[in-house]
Amino acid sequence: MTSQKQLIILIVITASLTSFLVGYLLTQPSRQSADVVQQQRGALIDRFSSVTDSSTPTPLPPGLLQATTDAALASANAPDSDAVLYYHPDNGHVSKLDLETRLNTVISSAQLTGLTDVIWSPDKNRVITVSRSAKGPVYKYFDYTTHENGLLGANIKDAVFSPDSQRVALVRSLGDESDIEIADFDGKNSQTISKTHLANIHLSWPSDHLLSFIADDAGTGTQSLYTLTESGDLGALVDGQNNISARWSPDGSKFLYSDQENGSVVLRLFDIASQQAQDVPFQTTATNCAWLLDQRSAICAVEAQGETSIDQITFADLSTKTLFSNLIISPQEVFLSHLEDFLILTSAGDQSLWELKLAQ
Repeated sequence: MTSQKQLIILIVITASLTSFLVGYLLTQPSRQSADVVQQQRGALIDRFSSVTDSSTPTPLPPGLLQATTDAALASANAPDSDAVLYYHPDNGHVSKLDLETRLNTVISSAQLTGLTDVIWSPDKNRVITVSRSAKGPVYKYFDYTTHENGLLGANIKDAVFSPDSQRVALVRSLGDESDIEIADFDGKNSQTISKTHLANIHLSWPSDHLLSFIADDAGTGTQSLYTLTESGDLGALVDGQNNISARWSPDGSKFLYSDQENGSVVLRLFDIASQQAQDVPFQTTATNCAWLLDQRSAICAVEAQGETSIDQITFADLSTKTLFSNLIISPQEVFLSHLEDFLILTSAGDQSLWELKLAQ
């Protein structure tokens, strides 16, 4: 009887141990399964931009990623991080998008109706907003630090900030004549530095005491690119071309410009000191190029046959190398993040933002 009890106890213990071991093995994933689980978790985090880890950013896979699904107006690099600032054209809200984690934070919920453009100061502390009205575009200034704001005045056709963010240049048109003015950022203490009959003037301010603008040539359908000093000295650098666009180097000593010749886009590098231009060995618009801060090279998006490549050009010898290829996006404009770790592209189709992480 005693031996039968011992046998029964032994059978129960053996069955319990067997059940435990089987359950343990069934509930533990293999190394391959664990890898799949981890990949799925990463894919979910990548898909939903709001799911982020504040302590450990989600690593970005190589290749092109959509940073926003909504339209972005006046996107610009944040001055202190790898992030993008942009306005929402439907309501005027302002977002800050972290390019590493893709965390999107609304930093201003002020309602702006009829917004068509925003001009950022270089330090990103001030803006000029442009809105629709029955009487034409309305230009207003706003300071994010002091909250100072107001109208810049009437009959303004274009505006740009000075490199130090303290002043603005304005084009003010009455009839067939335009005044180019320099003023404090709020429009006060205005001084006219040039009067012109040129039309469709688009300003830039590449260096402290030198402005530049592109304007239509009278009666020809072409455009020219000019420089203008604060004392009113006018010079023409590019004459009589079609569809000119330009991107100035950070110090204003050079610029890339594109135009159309025989139906094709031509990109050139122009040196202010030598007054000479050199052809760049690929075809793209200047707005699809971004200067590196060292000014020795630029990165451009080059679209051909429905695909886009990202190419870097070194200006010393005009050599090029392809960083990315076979990207399915039609870019409208590109720029680099503040730390130059990311290239940001605006889609020509829906104005959404896309990003590429650059190799370090």
